[in-house]
Amino acid sequence: MSSTNTSASLAFDAVLLDLDGTLMDTIPDFTVAVNAMLADLKFAAISQAEIATYIGKGSDNLIRRVLTSVQGGQTPTEELFKQAKVSYTANYHRINGDQAIIFEGVRPGLECLQAMGLRMAVVTNKNAEFAVPLLERTGLAKYMQAIVCGDTLAERKPHPAPMLHACNLLKSSPSRTVAVGDSVNDALSARAAGCTFLAVPYGYNEGKSVHSLDVDAIVDSIEHAARWVAAR
Repeated sequence: MSSTNTSASLAFDAVLLDLDGTLMDTIPDFTVAVNAMLADLKFAAISQAEIATYIGKGSDNLIRRVLTSVQGGQTPTEELFKQAKVSYTANYHRINGDQAIIFEGVRPGLECLQAMGLRMAVVTNKNAEFAVPLLERTGLAKYMQAIVCGDTLAERKPHPAPMLHACNLLKSSPSRTVAVGDSVNDALSARAAGCTFLAVPYGYNEGKSVHSLDVDAIVDSIEHAARWVAAR
């Protein structure tokens, strides 16, 4: 792809990218943190495959769903939830990024999007205390002009507010912004905000196929997403 393209000749000015399941495979980190939390609370460990189905709506939702599962479907008390959150937060900080893997095609895709003159932001439901250090540790932060996290606003995906906030930060109208994600939360947020939406099929989506989502296209990598944007 030519690096001489500029956003002036494209249909888009900006790209919004999800983090977990789109830019990085962070399930191994989640698994370590969740099972360390369960050990602290004297519960048995659960599988990585199960944990993957709980990812996407932020850490509070993840913790509540894990606790409900290990208690045989019983909703956790607020006291137990608070204890679990303290443990989970400490354990996640301890291992954040240790086992996370950047998906194939992410770095070249971001390089291409940057070369085209597109402004980029991460829009994630991961809290800033975890997301920002992870992006910095892996070297992906340098591509971004903004990072909108799960606790940046009062609302998180699937609400449109995070996408709209990112558009505002990047000075791009939603109609000239493409969002890329792996889940129903990303799809609903992008659609409600008025953004074009591309889905990657290798992420989490709470254990469901992305083929059921309302998408403009399914792309097999961020590099493929860059080619799709360049062709508009």
